[in-house]
Amino acid sequence: MHPQPHRYALQLFREQPELKEGRIPNDRFVNLLTKVAATEGKLAVEVETSSATDSRHSDKGPYWSQADGPDLALNPGELKILSYTVTTASGDWLGRHFVLLKSLHGEQVRVLDPTRPFKDYQYALQFRGDGATPKTTVILDNLSRNDENEPVYELNTVFTIKIVAAQADRNDPALATVDQIKTEIDLLAKELQAENKLTSPKEWRQRSARFGLPGLDLPTSIGGSDWSAEQMLEVFRHAGRYNLNLRDVVGGAHGRPAIKLQTDFAKTAVRDLIAGRAYFAVAITEEGAGTHTKNIQSRAIRDANGFRLTGSKLWNARLRQATHVVLYVLAANGKHGKQTAFLLPINHPGLKIVDRYAHGLTGNSFGGLEFDQMHVGTEHLIGEDGDGGDLFEEHFLYWRLMQSAAAIGCGERALEIMAERIRNREAFGGPIGRFTHLQQPIGEQLTKLRMALALSREAARYFDQENYDAAEPLVNGIKAEGVEFALEACDAAMRAHGALGYSRVVDLGDRVRDLMGLRIADGTTDVMRMTVVRDAYGHDLWQMAIETDTPHPN
Repeated sequence: MHPQPHRYALQLFREQPELKEGRIPNDRFVNLLTKVAATEGKLAVEVETSSATDSRHSDKGPYWSQADGPDLALNPGELKILSYTVTTASGDWLGRHFVLLKSLHGEQVRVLDPTRPFKDYQYALQFRGDGATPKTTVILDNLSRNDENEPVYELNTVFTIKIVAAQADRNDPALATVDQIKTEIDLLAKELQAENKLTSPKEWRQRSARFGLPGLDLPTSIGGSDWSAEQMLEVFRHAGRYNLNLRDVVGGAHGRPAIKLQTDFAKTAVRDLIAGRAYFAVAITEEGAGTHTKNIQSRAIRDANGFRLTGSKLWNARLRQATHVVLYVLAANGKHGKQTAFLLPINHPGLKIVDRYAHGLTGNSFGGLEFDQMHVGTEHLIGEDGDGGDLFEEHFLYWRLMQSAAAIGCGERALEIMAERIRNREAFGGPIGRFTHLQQPIGEQLTKLRMALALSREAARYFDQENYDAAEPLVNGIKAEGVEFALEACDAAMRAHGALGYSRVVDLGDRVRDLMGLRIADGTTDVMRMTVVRDAYGHDLWQMAIETDTPHPN
């Protein structure tokens, strides 16, 4: 929990020189880890060790299997520290070094060295032994060097650290960190993958309520955690790594506008949302009113004790899965272009779902609504009659930012899959990664995604400062380019897999289709780019593109 944990670790090395010299035995290192974690009562940890049979740092084991070697798999909620002994080429033993395992790819590991935390270290695993014990000794071969005088790094011990949060902490999302929520997402993803339910937003919402995911960005006054946009950005990004359907399962999503409604009906709906029992859809687009929302024809008229709503909606997602819908129609006050928003149960009398079918985002349905003279009481009205437009803009500024973060995570994961593919796929006598034209897209698209992420974080800071005027052009630009960058990354990864990439064995084709849908949903790429031009260079260009001289009837 230290704000600069690597600096804290280095401070410990300075205070206890035997650590830096690598003379500490396993039991003392485990005690040190436990002590550091428990500083100020923050964390409890369990530490398991597995050593080489000839380790001078452990005389009682446990030892790893000489037939199978050490377990270097990384699991959610775990850290692994590798300890290796350093011996000169002439055989002089220099001491022991500790690094954090970052990833395992086949027989290659990437590690973080606490003395140089920003440098990338990669090692190939070399196994030595004989007969039934082929993995008695494990050597870490430095891939960045080829020097016969290079010291020998021999893996000595693997420390597996499991963070054991107090039960009270696990049940109180207000005490959670972004990394802890990410870990919970990893664990739940593994659980749902085993049940073939990974792409079910309803399952995610129901089960993730145990660690507070549905209420992260809702106010604490109603049972949420009131997380900032900066925090939420990282959670959406992480969810997008698994599947873009998960963009709907983080936070209040389209239920966020409902917190402005103080009726008993709305309060119950929001409580159910936070508890994972409710799932909200939004319906604003119509057959003749997509991006041009002022073309909406659905309307409200005043009734004796409420409103009568007539019209239809189309191209709306998640209606079959939703328990509630935020419905936008023309305001009853008669003011030109003004809209009004209502929160309705999806089974509200007179509300009919019409099914259509989409190419991607298959965890949710796709379709529309029909309603004719449907009575709606005032308890369903969000804000005042005519407030819908402002409500929509406020909600979708936040929503576009988070959708872009999910897209970035989706693209980042695709590049990881691509890197693994070109590392291991053999063709024409060797791994295809030796063809540098396959490496070029990874470098290009990763850089683009990192640029989009940096801009997203800047926009999130503006949003948290309530400087929405500064945030808006950034968000619109990110919604356009972030999604396009992610789509390029997923397309490159799919093509690098050949026919396999076009199959359902890997999910890269799904990622491409999902992102193609997201480049349209919640603000099309073309229109988002036009708004960037408008904000940077003036409204005359916007007016030139979309506005006419036709007078309004009102």
